[in-house]
Amino acid sequence: MSRVITSLCLILAIAVYSAVAAHIIKNENEKLSGIIDEISLHDQNGDSEKASEAAERLNSEWYTFERKMSVFVRDDKLNTISIAVARVKPYVTDANDELQAELKNIDRQLELLYRTELPTWYNIL
Repeated sequence: MSRVITSLCLILAIAVYSAVAAHIIKNENEKLSGIIDEISLHDQNGDSEKASEAAERLNSEWYTFERKMSVFVRDDKLNTISIAVARVKPYVTDANDELQAELKNIDRQLELLYRTELPTWYNIL
């Protein structure tokens, strides 16, 4: 009987851990997506100074997010996004045409990160 109780406790702990991780990832993704939208808006309006400030905030928020997520997510997923985030600031300062594509790439990668970490049947099986 104690093995059954221990097994149920472990399953419950895994479920709680997964739900908490998904919640944290979702909240952080929303914060980062807001900054990405802000950069995109400032870039489209031609305000490179505000876009540069927002890019700095994106870098800062991303590295905070990355430290938190290294507990929940494999490094290869985070490294891919880190490379893309590192490109944003130079693209803003150089007024590069690829900035919008890079921002959409980061947004998409964040969405994929959330979906792959979401505890659903197709992610478990």
